[in-house]
Amino acid sequence: MGCGDYLVVLVLLVVYSCVAFTVVESAVVPLPESVLRWFGIAGEEAGSCGPQLEIATPACKVVETRKEYELRKYNTEIWVETLVGNSTFESATSTGFYRCFDFISGKNSEGMKIEMTSPIHITPAPHTNGYKVAFFVPSRFKAVKDLPTPQDSEVHIYQSKGAVKAVIGPFGGFPSDKDYEAKAAELKKALDKDGLKYDETTVLYAGYSSPFQFRNRKQEVHVNVVA
Repeated sequence: MGCGDYLVVLVLLVVYSCVAFTVVESAVVPLPESVLRWFGIAGEEAGSCGPQLEIATPACKVVETRKEYELRKYNTEIWVETLVGNSTFESATSTGFYRCFDFISGKNSEGMKIEMTSPIHITPAPHTNGYKVAFFVPSRFKAVKDLPTPQDSEVHIYQSKGAVKAVIGPFGGFPSDKDYEAKAAELKKALDKDGLKYDETTVLYAGYSSPFQFRNRKQEVHVNVVA
């Protein structure tokens, strides 16, 4: 191959790389300006916080990073949730996971399949001696009415409010309820030290890793910060 042929190949490689980058870049669809304005970050790119995954995660903005925790501002979101009462942590998380997973797998009024997302939220529900388990609904669904109705009466869909959350993590392994409680206590201690108020009833555990993933697992603990 002569020098001229090498030059042609080099030019084609450069063009191909530019086209590929443009396609990938243009595939990212920004959130509507109205949503960004409500979220308080109009004019800024709404990205994901925490562990970066190949599946959808809630849009948010890092407000501040401190030594022990991170402050994030989350948009309003839609979640599919189930309450598993009178149950241990292990049993509740397993039962709750499969109830929500069945819903996104087509166990709904339209037989609709919805892509898996992250994180999975696990919220202590002491008044029922159990836990709530919730899946994040992809942002292409703009309202609860856009989703099919769950066939399982124990599964519900709700829209959360926007909030500023204090987050500790990520941390690895397969945490037990005691492990999560210890992390929550560590987070609250750090917030108390910094004089930040929080709503203790909003403490939740966020799991970003598949139950079938055994290495490089990532979990967090969240709590809403209040004015």
